[in-house]
Amino acid sequence: MGTSDVERALADGPGWPAGLAPVGPLGGVRVLDLSRVLAGPYCCMVLADLGADVLKIERPEVGDDTRHWGPPFHGADAAYFLSVNRDRRSVALDLTTAAGRAVVRRLASAADVVVENFLPRHLEALGLAALRSGTCAVWVSVRGAGGDGPDGDDPGYDVMAQARSGLMSVTGTHEPTKVGVAVADVVAGLYAAVGAVAGLAARRRGAGGDTGLHVEVGLLEAAVSMLVNQAANAWVGDEVPTFRGNDHPNLAPYGPVPCADRPLVVGAGNDRQFAELCARIGLEPRPEWATNSGRVASREALAAALADVFVQRPAGEWAQLLGQAGVPCAVVSDLASLPLDPQLMANGQVQDVDHPAGPLRVVGSPLRLDEERPRVRRAPPLLGEHTHEVLQALGLPPALIEEVVGADGR
Repeated sequence: MGTSDVERALADGPGWPAGLAPVGPLGGVRVLDLSRVLAGPYCCMVLADLGADVLKIERPEVGDDTRHWGPPFHGADAAYFLSVNRDRRSVALDLTTAAGRAVVRRLASAADVVVENFLPRHLEALGLAALRSGTCAVWVSVRGAGGDGPDGDDPGYDVMAQARSGLMSVTGTHEPTKVGVAVADVVAGLYAAVGAVAGLAARRRGAGGDTGLHVEVGLLEAAVSMLVNQAANAWVGDEVPTFRGNDHPNLAPYGPVPCADRPLVVGAGNDRQFAELCARIGLEPRPEWATNSGRVASREALAAALADVFVQRPAGEWAQLLGQAGVPCAVVSDLASLPLDPQLMANGQVQDVDHPAGPLRVVGSPLRLDEERPRVRRAPPLLGEHTHEVLQALGLPPALIEEVVGADGR
């Protein structure tokens, strides 16, 4: 038996293994996840939350890089991997082999969406670049930078995108500081998911011809897109912003104030809210604080005056008082207290799922669809957990399955 036997068996099979019963607005949509690390898997997680059936292809024995990005670990896998790889099946395939590529070709031909983040030269070397022209699936490419510039073929990571985009230059207090989570990856993943849905909509109305829409998003461009008001401030005001710490460049007060026990974030988005804030805490405002422009111009004096008052009571007491008055505020929480937040407890965004290594707590979707929040249907898979199941469903007999997966296949 050889690769031709694999291809013949696959040609006679269903093309895509049956998954869970369709649910949600993307129920029945088939997503082939050829990506790894964060942005691509995050895109697929968003699509899965909306009901898509996701198959993740991973390297045998090694798998997605983030399986090893620990500690901490839950069983054999790092928490990093578990954070963005729920609701999908894992198939371990060696794409350097003809048999492995044959399986991917068959899956791609039956997929509605293909998501990948290979470097273009690696995609070409593996013989996968030709797949895009041979499928009507929406093809989503996540890159370090967009292919319409000189760096489109180069690798990229989140921290490099944060640095080059200028995001780090306006974050922190005394030196360039990256955001505490990989926001360029996350936003790139969100844009990739939006592009995938746009491609599905275009295909539904018959646009795109014989091939699906090619969606591309670069980490660099995603990071630049986040600059919003900071970019506008620099280009309209002709002044390059720098480290502002917790200060908002356009509003005051809008940030943490010290209390007797821990900080409380207080925001006044308009003059009415500021007047209500002063009335509730018993602060006599200066005349120049009557407008936001005046408060921004004297933000240091305002911050000192607020601190003198707020430090007298615990943050929770202030939060209750201001909340009753409709003044926006929030106690600065840590991640240990997050699952105990009354809003999160009520809305079910923090969910517990069964996992072979024991119960696993995950952050669910922030969306509500017809008053319901999507439930996590599958725990993040073990490496190659579904390889035999999927290959058998595709129509391969046991001997050919062993040929495809090799001696070390799951």
